[in-house]
Amino acid sequence: MFLSAFFENFLYKQINRLKNRNFHSSIMFFISAFMLFVLYNIFYNFNLNDFNFFYEWKFYLLICLELLVFYLYRENYYHNENNYTTINMFVFSTIYLMPILAFFYNLIFEFDTKLNIKYDSFSEALLFSFVLFILTLAYYISKIKNKEIKNLKLLIFLLVALLNTMYFSVKMVQTYNGFLLYCFIQIFISIYFLYLSKNEVKTIALKNIALYFMLPFIYTFYFFASSLISVEFITIFKRVSQIISAMILDKKTIGRDSFLIFLILIITFLFYLYKV
Repeated sequence: MFLSAFFENFLYKQINRLKNRNFHSSIMFFISAFMLFVLYNIFYNFNLNDFNFFYEWKFYLLICLELLVFYLYRENYYHNENNYTTINMFVFSTIYLMPILAFFYNLIFEFDTKLNIKYDSFSEALLFSFVLFILTLAYYISKIKNKEIKNLKLLIFLLVALLNTMYFSVKMVQTYNGFLLYCFIQIFISIYFLYLSKNEVKTIALKNIALYFMLPFIYTFYFFASSLISVEFITIFKRVSQIISAMILDKKTIGRDSFLIFLILIITFLFYLYKV
């Protein structure tokens, strides 16, 4: 998950330095979609049953959510230039909201997966969320005091959108073939950013094209992790990885925050052992 988060942050940082970032985003997702289809055919035998997600309404909901998240991610990166730690710090809040959301969503939505956490009661999910909330609050309360957060509205929109996207993404990947699923999702994302680039210069350097071949392998790490553990743990591990990778890319020292990050991982691991 760390490699996935690090390379994802790295790619966004590179793209948002460019004036024609929408066009570059479109090319990146088109390349990724093509490569995911190639990887699907390498790792799996072509089977028409793998396309059954086209009959699933949640697939189209996920497309809309992914489009919204990518747009909000990039807008936040654009308005918070050279401060990716702040964005990922705020998105970090999804770790304590996901157990509660997953508890209720698992009762409402049906997915063909056995990786759900079997909570004994809502109180158990609430307790897990509360402990994560306290640690998360301790992690970024000093950053709020230092007024590092910019454009709070965009960050809140991103938080809500990302929380829902993470849930439906993991569940859909656990239910259907992730390579094929995200091949088509990224085609829609590519078309969307191509539309946004209508007023941009349509030029791209060969080195950038080579760089964008990283994205499908980022998703490969994500698919592998999603096949092993529930959405709550995927969210926690991904967010911790994003925080650490953002600090590295921002060239900031972790310092005392490393203790809180370590505590979050330890508590998550202990809760995982308890439920498994």
